[in-house]
Amino acid sequence: MIKNYLKTAFRNLFKHKGFSLINIVGLAIGMASCLLILLFVEHEMSYDGFNEHADRIHRVCMAARWGGRDFDIAVVQAVAAETMKAEFPEIEDTVRFRRRGDYIVQYQDHSFREERVIFADNSFFSLFSIPLLKGDARSALAAPYSVVVSRKTAEKYFRDDDPLGKTLRLDNRSDYKVTGIFEEIPDNSHFHFDVMLSMESLEESRDPKWLSQNFQTYLLLRPDADPAALEAKFPQLLEKHMWPQFAGVLGKSVQELQQSSDMYAKFYLQPLCSIHLHSDLLAELEPNSDVRYIYIFSAIALFVLIIAAINFMNLATARSAGRAKEVGIRKVLGSHRRQLVRQFLTESLLTSLVSALFAVALVWASLPLFNQLSGKALTIGHLFHGWMLVILILITALTGFLAGSYPAFFISSFQPVSVLRGRMKAGFKSGVLRSVLVVFQFSASIVLIVGTVVVYHQLHYIQNKKLGFDKEQVLVLDNAYLLGDQSKAFKDAMTSHSQILNATISGYLPIPSNRNNSAVFPEGERDDPHATSFQNWVVDHDYIETLGMKILQGRNFSRQFATDESAAIINQSVARQFQWENPVGRRVGRILNQKGEVGLYTVIGVVEDFHFESLRENIGPLVIYLGEILDFMSFLLKTRYVSETIALLGRTWKEFLPGQPFEYFFLDDRFDGMYRAEQRIGQIFSGFAVLAVLIGCLGLFGLAAFTADQRTKEIGIRKVLGASAPNIIRLLMKEFVILIGIANVIAWPLAYFIMRRWLQDFAYRISPTFWFFLAAGSVTLGVALFTVSFQAVKAALKDPINSLRYE
Repeated sequence: MIKNYLKTAFRNLFKHKGFSLINIVGLAIGMASCLLILLFVEHEMSYDGFNEHADRIHRVCMAARWGGRDFDIAVVQAVAAETMKAEFPEIEDTVRFRRRGDYIVQYQDHSFREERVIFADNSFFSLFSIPLLKGDARSALAAPYSVVVSRKTAEKYFRDDDPLGKTLRLDNRSDYKVTGIFEEIPDNSHFHFDVMLSMESLEESRDPKWLSQNFQTYLLLRPDADPAALEAKFPQLLEKHMWPQFAGVLGKSVQELQQSSDMYAKFYLQPLCSIHLHSDLLAELEPNSDVRYIYIFSAIALFVLIIAAINFMNLATARSAGRAKEVGIRKVLGSHRRQLVRQFLTESLLTSLVSALFAVALVWASLPLFNQLSGKALTIGHLFHGWMLVILILITALTGFLAGSYPAFFISSFQPVSVLRGRMKAGFKSGVLRSVLVVFQFSASIVLIVGTVVVYHQLHYIQNKKLGFDKEQVLVLDNAYLLGDQSKAFKDAMTSHSQILNATISGYLPIPSNRNNSAVFPEGERDDPHATSFQNWVVDHDYIETLGMKILQGRNFSRQFATDESAAIINQSVARQFQWENPVGRRVGRILNQKGEVGLYTVIGVVEDFHFESLRENIGPLVIYLGEILDFMSFLLKTRYVSETIALLGRTWKEFLPGQPFEYFFLDDRFDGMYRAEQRIGQIFSGFAVLAVLIGCLGLFGLAAFTADQRTKEIGIRKVLGASAPNIIRLLMKEFVILIGIANVIAWPLAYFIMRRWLQDFAYRISPTFWFFLAAGSVTLGVALFTVSFQAVKAALKDPINSLRYE
């Protein structure tokens, strides 16, 4: 019996080649889209799960409030890990990370800039399942000035030589002995390091104070430990160790601090496997993703697959009249309804299986492009491992069954007497379900198109918004600190050339770079209720002018005033925080050392607020001091001579630092990089929106063909009675226009709600306008009409004599 079902199914597929091709192509594209998104989702949800003790590892984070400002950070004090392990038996082991920026690493004559450098405790290999290929995992990072490097990094420096025992020089200052080689950290980890330096090399790691937070700290809990019960003990820990030290610095009692409604601090635990999708704190090791994108992409995958399945249902039911006689004859000859249902389901499952094979081929072909868009390194092999293989089989089976179930039960229900007497009514108007399904298809497509338009307009707004500083034509030397004492001479040598308008040396940039959050007191008063912690930057005299910032009150730093060494420039947010109407001449105080001594600085100017963080955040308070921190050297270039100036900078660099890498970036490129995730979201949205519309139009094309075919006699009679070709075309397209209109009415409110929720992540954002929705509706309507018009024109131009001979 099964053999007969399959034979008949193959015959029907080949008999109606056009119909079969539309179904297979539509289902294949829908399945391929779904599989691509599921690969992405599976990879996102697998982060950090490769660690053997992943379920027992938690990161310690800190939430605090002070001076009306809330802080949520991924770092705690250096001493916290040791203290917790000593006082809480639930903790089996701990590991700390401390990031200090990029390094120039040198071995013999080879120098490379390494960005993924971290200080780590010796317990790293006990907590995380990163294989150590060479060296002793128990002691690789135990000794001061020891270093372990990744396999690829070792190959880059040592090639075929044995790396163990070799010496790497960092920033021309410190020598580290290679004690181990570790395997590359998997892609699905929330951190990636190429060079790990022993924490014992860092004096800061032994700081016993509880006043500064700079260390990412991870706890390995014992198998029977309860994370919630451990969290409940943290307030006592802070009361015992941290609050007394803060009270001393702020000149208050512990009781006063704890009773203040404007000040609190608490530790809490983050499960390791939830960090990538659920954490967006200050001082993250790397930018994380967002679980909401998982929900969005999963919904897109489901919608695209449903749209493809709807095509099958629509076309199958539209063909019902063509198969009515077949059903009637089969029933007269003794076929039962269940046998007919099995026959039609077999055809549906066969179509789904063929589509699945094509879908796998499409996934394989499109993975390079998808990886480029998503920033992943997925392979086709992921489809055939674990639950992804199960999902592939389920998608094939369920798509075939669900897409074919309604047509199977609908067609098999025909009464043989009505069918054989020619009383079967068929056509587009009687297909209420088909109309509903078409509306659903295009509603989903319109939502995706609106999403794409909103994402791109938000990105355009971000990239063109007035930021309060000049990011165009600013070139930044990324490793300027190597110049050391030669920095001023290098700067003067370059600014002597007319191609360079200005230059500045600083440790801070208004893009992701070094940051320094510390306490600031108005007039140096520690007990002032407006005192809080915010950004403190150290720059040179030329910083504000080079970056095109605007002084609103007072003046800039000047070499003519020796007293500017104890001066400060604040932004407008500081004036608002301290409620100062006339800030110039007032003083700000900041803590100078671990003893809690406060230095006073006179405010000489107020700079217009500028964005130094992502536009997802409001502009925070910022105090700028005059000083020397050599991390970056920024040059404002003339537009006409960019390439010549870069070449000049490179030659001068080699004269000052022969053998050291010359590396730079443009400020606007690094700024745009802050929104790379949104750019990828927009590209993925647009890609799947196009596919959704394409699949919908494939079904619409087939549906229009069957509609025109079923109305052949009607069209012939209308033409004989004087109807023109344009009248016939309008007649056939009218019903589709109504359906697309209904789809817009449904999709617009839904798209507005979804995109408004997405835009709430940005403190500075656009407002979706009516034109966004009108554009999406117009595009969908235009594409749909173009699809239908081919069949409408073909039917309208057909000779009515031939039409009236139909059947």
